[in-house]
Amino acid sequence: MFLKTLQYKSAKKALTKKLSQDITKQVSNKLIETVGIIVNADEIDDFQRIVKGLKLPVVVEVLCYHKDLKKTRTVDYPVFYEKDFGWKGKPQTKDLEQFLEKPFDLLISYYTNDSLPLQLVSGLQKAEFKIGITGCDQEVHDVIIQTKEDEIETFTKELHRYLHILNKLS
Repeated sequence: MFLKTLQYKSAKKALTKKLSQDITKQVSNKLIETVGIIVNADEIDDFQRIVKGLKLPVVVEVLCYHKDLKKTRTVDYPVFYEKDFGWKGKPQTKDLEQFLEKPFDLLISYYTNDSLPLQLVSGLQKAEFKIGITGCDQEVHDVIIQTKEDEIETFTKELHRYLHILNKLS
């Protein structure tokens, strides 16, 4: 237990250090071509509704989080767990490492439970533009859309509105 606490503190410190390096951020006019979505699979059942609701002609990749390894249900997307992070927030699995290294144009953090593994993935991902929903860490994201997890249609409508304002859609 003591070792796990130290590991958590080192991961949190690494995230804080990364976030403090990104002081100001320029929003480019580059159109969105790739989208990454992080979902807490313990809280939301139908992630496919999020992907379909985007209605964008882009490449979409989804990464799911499960808190407990034993209670995992079958999903069609890569899954990561709390144990998949090592010291200083270093990813321990290939799927997680590949997701973090991909240069997405847009990252959507669709979760309200702001646990450290979810914060790490959102914070360490190298996306140009990050959007979250109410309950997400505001330091990690560029835009927070005020909606609940079960309001997918509202989220996608507001997402399209913001992306049009920022000239991210054609």
